[in-house]
Amino acid sequence: MWISKYGSLASFLVGITFLFSGVVKLNDLRGFSYKIEEYLHIGTGQITVCTRLLLPYTLELAVCIATLEIVLGTALLAHWQRFWALTSLLILTLFFTLLTLYTATSKRVASCGCFGDALALTPWQSLTKSVVLLFLIGRLYWQETGSPNGLNSHYWIVAALIFSLGVSGHTLRHLPIFDFLPYKVGTDLSKLIHPRVSLRYVYVAEKDVSLSTYLSIWKGNKECTRALLGGQKLLIIVQRPITTAALQKLHTLTQQLKRTLQPVLLAPSGQGEEIATTLALPLHEANLLLLRDMLRAPLGLLLLKEGVVANKWNFNDFVQAEKTLHQLGWLQR
Repeated sequence: MWISKYGSLASFLVGITFLFSGVVKLNDLRGFSYKIEEYLHIGTGQITVCTRLLLPYTLELAVCIATLEIVLGTALLAHWQRFWALTSLLILTLFFTLLTLYTATSKRVASCGCFGDALALTPWQSLTKSVVLLFLIGRLYWQETGSPNGLNSHYWIVAALIFSLGVSGHTLRHLPIFDFLPYKVGTDLSKLIHPRVSLRYVYVAEKDVSLSTYLSIWKGNKECTRALLGGQKLLIIVQRPITTAALQKLHTLTQQLKRTLQPVLLAPSGQGEEIATTLALPLHEANLLLLRDMLRAPLGLLLLKEGVVANKWNFNDFVQAEKTLHQLGWLQR
């Protein structure tokens, strides 16, 4: 036998854990990149040279980490290059253990992001998970005696790489395949309005209350969340500067919408004035963190029916959005 019964069980648990972690991250790479960005700010405490160098590449880091987890998990399950796979897993897990220890003791993040929004773990829960994994991998590493590769194991590694690159390309161009966020299709947004306070510029208004959980939208200096949720609305969500071509498409779309569907421009606080002028739409503002959770895309559309999320699209799916709106009778041709 290649390994003992204990080793077989431990290998299965570790491999499945890393596979699940990587797949969940691939499903929402933008969300994972936002978590990396958060860790970079927390770890440095301020904008440093290291932070400036890494911040533009958080999305690439997210793809690499998720792919690495899937490949290493597959390698362990398929018995491919066990020694090097265990060595890599040991280093990676040790790094995550130290990172979660810091976040748990500093109390500066509410969720570690290990399993994305599919399974939100507190820093202490994540630390416990990392310590258990570290123990299991350490035992496997200690027992490793140069086991031979499994039958056709290299094909599994190639398949893992192809799967990772394919899923990452899809989720980055479109939206997450599975939406675990509070603003998924079918959600009644009126239930996400905070009962006592209006949140605008702060991320945490009171203990364990985050802006991404509670909805707050402003028009000028007036809070207008409840008014916005009435009727049929098409939210144009802009999270960063957009191209002239995109502006032209959006302008054409807003001109073709029937009066029964009201277009609404939603942009980060203090931004979007030029876009609002071009589209001839009143500007509504919200915190960037909230907009990121509403739509995992730099630019996209969110359809509301009496406050309920009916559909959402990445701007790359603009043609599909037009077809859907036309089928619903809200778009003139």
